[in-house]
Amino acid sequence: MLTIVSFYIPRYGQDLREFYIPFAQGCNDCGFNPYYSRWFFVPLSIIPNNEFAMPIWSFMVFCMMFWLIYKMEVTPLVIMSFSMIAQYSLGQVDIFLCIGLYLMLKSKNPWVQGLGICFLAIKPQVTALVIVGFLIGQKWSQLWKIVIPPAMMLLLSFLVFGIDWPVRWLTNAQTLPLHVWRLASSDTWPFALPFIWIPFLFEDRERRVLLSILMMALVSPAFGTYTYIVFILFYPKWWTIVLSYAWLVFLPFDTLYTLRWAWILPLVMIIHICYTNWDESWWMRRRAKLANQTLA
Repeated sequence: MLTIVSFYIPRYGQDLREFYIPFAQGCNDCGFNPYYSRWFFVPLSIIPNNEFAMPIWSFMVFCMMFWLIYKMEVTPLVIMSFSMIAQYSLGQVDIFLCIGLYLMLKSKNPWVQGLGICFLAIKPQVTALVIVGFLIGQKWSQLWKIVIPPAMMLLLSFLVFGIDWPVRWLTNAQTLPLHVWRLASSDTWPFALPFIWIPFLFEDRERRVLLSILMMALVSPAFGTYTYIVFILFYPKWWTIVLSYAWLVFLPFDTLYTLRWAWILPLVMIIHICYTNWDESWWMRRRAKLANQTLA
């Protein structure tokens, strides 16, 4: 339905047409992603930048999302979450982050896990803590294999785009205007930053990674509400889908900037995951170990 609607709404898929397609076609300063991201955006480079761009891209996103839903055996209701609707309406590219997280967490092959990190590096302002959380505690025999793909990608980017491309990218990224979709994180990051250590209380790598992406939703001022689809897909409870619309409760009181309340979802998810898994935290394991030593 959203694919059909995109034929009739002129501004549907604005991010796709104004930023991602021009960036994928070679305009480095048109987008706000690291330059190597263009290699992952090859499908976008062949899409005509006209009224057919959004229908084509939304259909591609739909297919990729259902492939992930099938592979992960999660409820298809995740496509009903608000963040997924935002993906379709804006023409965002967080499906690449979903693919990266899937490869990193679900594959046992360290080379494939490294490829997953490459996908996640498309939006480092969203995934930096996630990558760190995944690499911590890896055995050296696995770690060097995981690191090689992103390291090779980085070295190749210096050869292709010049050694100074990170400076040019960051300079251009600073011109990114404060958008309504980033209001939630721009409100929360000063208060959430002191709690950035919470994911590292857990030894279970998958849980630590999930908490890391949730924490980034609160501590990164560049985290868009549309990116919430990443952690909804990997924690597909019925209430996470419902709670993705919680910000609408504040619509009568804050008509223009209601999305600034979207942080309710990641905060509640963090509290729920920590509460239900507290016995597995590093703190509780240490207490149990000390108690056993005392008894012995």
